[in-house]
Amino acid sequence: MSELVPKYKPSKIVMQCGADSLAWDRLGPFNLTIKGKAHGKVGHGECVRFMKSFGIPMMVLGGGGYTIKNVSRCWAYETGVILGKELDNKIPYNDYYEYYAPYYQLHLMVCFGWKCVAKSCAKYERGKILGGA
Repeated sequence: MSELVPKYKPSKIVMQCGADSLAWDRLGPFNLTIKGKAHGKVGHGECVRFMKSFGIPMMVLGGGGYTIKNVSRCWAYETGVILGKELDNKIPYNDYYEYYAPYYQLHLMVCFGWKCVAKSCAKYERGKILGGA
């Protein structure tokens, strides 16, 4: 894009932000973070930030994503990027708060393989059993 935008000089940019590339999405193994770089991968929001840096009016659309609680995390964060607002990582209490269990955070850890997922789930289940979650 850094070569294409100066060459074609668009007056507007339409960006479709499908969330199916996120870590924890049921679609596939892309494993991107929402916020930024992790394990050498660029985060979903960084793509929005990069396109915004051209200073060209944008229409940003949602799309894709098959783990709805992570889609909403992504779009909330990217709305903040577009507006220039940093969102708190802790999800505030709301009518849908329990959908964000067990972490109640905007940004989730990125895992490579089921070992990490199994370990974090085991930690959560252990906390529930011991009364700490």
